[in-house]
Amino acid sequence: MSKRLFKSESKFLEKSRTAITNAESNPLIKAALADYGLGEEQMVHGRQLYNSTQNMWDTNIKEDAESTEASLAYSTTYNKLQTLFKVHRDKTLIFFKLKPELLAKLGVKGSFPRKYNDFFDKVRQYYTTIKSDAAIQAELDKIKVTADIVDECLVLLEELLAKRSHFDKELAESQDMTKSKNAALLALKEWMDEFYIIAKVALYDQPQLLEALGVFVRS
Repeated sequence: MSKRLFKSESKFLEKSRTAITNAESNPLIKAALADYGLGEEQMVHGRQLYNSTQNMWDTNIKEDAESTEASLAYSTTYNKLQTLFKVHRDKTLIFFKLKPELLAKLGVKGSFPRKYNDFFDKVRQYYTTIKSDAAIQAELDKIKVTADIVDECLVLLEELLAKRSHFDKELAESQDMTKSKNAALLALKEWMDEFYIIAKVALYDQPQLLEALGVFVRS
């Protein structure tokens, strides 16, 4: 959703995991780092930062997928109702051109609603007006906008509104989790930056151990 902090967040996380794991498991690395102030307590904090960030990243992927799924479901229903309403609206405008009072009551005068909230309002006005007025329904029967079709469109509208609410909810959750994940990534990056600085000093004469932490050493 929002801009990523890295070209590849997963690559950064894997590099961090490898570095922390090897620092924890290799006695030589562990001792050298501790000698420069990166002891057990600091390493535990780094591991916790990594675990928390990885969990947030995984959750964010899940939230993004749910948001995408909700968006697709909403768009599919929106397009279906939009197609139906446009046909009914166009036929109404043509057939009842000489009855401007009917067109006004049905809310079909003017341009086609493009904003989703305007679309909801116009669709509701059109079909509920027909349903609540037997005389208008009789008129619309002439262009095959029957009572059954009106009922179907109203049911479709309620389904669309529910899907919009669900999409809004999933989108908000995804955006909130993205913010939390980005904050966690930044905190982990700051810790890893300090970790690498200390490691480069502590293991200055042991390039093979540095490379075990993912630090490239020129030969």
